[in-house]
Amino acid sequence: MADLDYAFLADHASVEGGKLSVIGASYTHGEVKGTSSLWVTSIAGRVRMQEGESPVELEIRISSPEGAYELVQTANLEPGPEARPYSGKIGVLFASGVALPVLQSGLYEVLIYLDGVHVRRLAFDIAVAGELHD
Repeated sequence: MADLDYAFLADHASVEGGKLSVIGASYTHGEVKGTSSLWVTSIAGRVRMQEGESPVELEIRISSPEGAYELVQTANLEPGPEARPYSGKIGVLFASGVALPVLQSGLYEVLIYLDGVHVRRLAFDIAVAGELHD
């Protein structure tokens, strides 16, 4: 069965040539100028699969403060041609970008699922410039 090796948020992430390229990784907060802004982010990580395992469904659910909206992304993960097995396992990298509407300051949550099983929660706080913060 596949398991999540690691996952994080980044300003930008992409998978190229069997490597994860990342800028501005592992943040927990940010600030925008107003509530009509977009927050551009990437969710990236690595899934360990058994050699010969069927593709794994990755689901990413992103929710805004107070449940104003939820965005869902899905993908089937499988080893690419550059993947090399190690001890019967294969690491499969992923990177997904999204532009989130900022409707208000608060905590945004990213939930990651593999084959329907919740495996990680990532969260980040977005502040709107000029608003008072707790």
